[in-house]
Amino acid sequence: MLTSHCLRTPALSLIICCAGLALIGCGEERKFDVPVTAFNAVVPTPVNVRDAMRKKNFDDWQSATGSFGYAYTEDILRIGAGDDPATVAEFETFLTHPNVSPIEAAIDTTSGASERLDQCEEELTRAFQRFHFWFPDVKLPQLMWMNSGFNYAVYPTDEHLGVGLEWYLGADHPIVATLPPEMFPQYMRNRMEPDLISASAFRGWLLVHFSDPWYRTDRCVDELLYWGKVLYIMEQCMPDLPKADLLDWTPESWAWAEAHERDVWLELQPQDALFDTDRTQFGKWFNEGPFTRYGAIPQDSPDRLGAYMGWRMVSDFMDKHPEVDLAALVEVTDINPVVKAYRPL
Repeated sequence: MLTSHCLRTPALSLIICCAGLALIGCGEERKFDVPVTAFNAVVPTPVNVRDAMRKKNFDDWQSATGSFGYAYTEDILRIGAGDDPATVAEFETFLTHPNVSPIEAAIDTTSGASERLDQCEEELTRAFQRFHFWFPDVKLPQLMWMNSGFNYAVYPTDEHLGVGLEWYLGADHPIVATLPPEMFPQYMRNRMEPDLISASAFRGWLLVHFSDPWYRTDRCVDELLYWGKVLYIMEQCMPDLPKADLLDWTPESWAWAEAHERDVWLELQPQDALFDTDRTQFGKWFNEGPFTRYGAIPQDSPDRLGAYMGWRMVSDFMDKHPEVDLAALVEVTDINPVVKAYRPL
């Protein structure tokens, strides 16, 4: 199972599907619109874990954080047992630590500012409401805003979605500049932007949510397909975000991928690459980094081009198969029709 921390071809005719299905016109990508009533779905109220910590009351803490409180104290911060009232006393030690106190202050004026949290909560609520329309049996997670001590940018569980706000202070923030480069290389710091909170959180949740049983690591094509399905679903749930944001890319990185897609495909399409079973090799297509470190892919490329290519393949497959909805897409495991449908830009 995955864990997450710090994860077009024109249609021949207009196809009109039943309520909620996409409309595909000539030269248009398939879109999965949802009815207005979809936004009536109830999404759990977000919790500001930092506010709950400051109350210093064990009963209030447990009431506010539930099972996530155990994960937060025992796994994320590792400051004490979740069922031990004495653990609450450690909150003051953590919050007032000389290394943490400046981070807390920085969060309050950047990623954790009320207007920023309001925006992110709106974006994520609507994304989960769209998701719920297509996957009505899935229990939606409760959003938990936290300071993870730079341990986890995104921490999904069965019931919660923890987001480490310190990971999104802004790439140019003075605190980010003090992070040790051997642990936080420049490409990672470049992505510590508040504008990427919603996309990073939702992508991390999707990658973990669908991992059991759909994440398979036997071959390159298996990971290609998994990433493609996740990013395609993410695109439909967050249609107002720039596509580059869905991969934490810059607009320039997205433009590079589109401009060089045929060249990337030539590198990926050989059988020994596409069906490679050596994860130490094919994993290079999906690893985060300054660029995609595979074969002849140049250093001015963005990272995770395998995820991008999977997304493109699934997009073409869905354009050609209007009978497949998002729930059915998740269950697709045969890569052959997906590769057959793909046409490089």
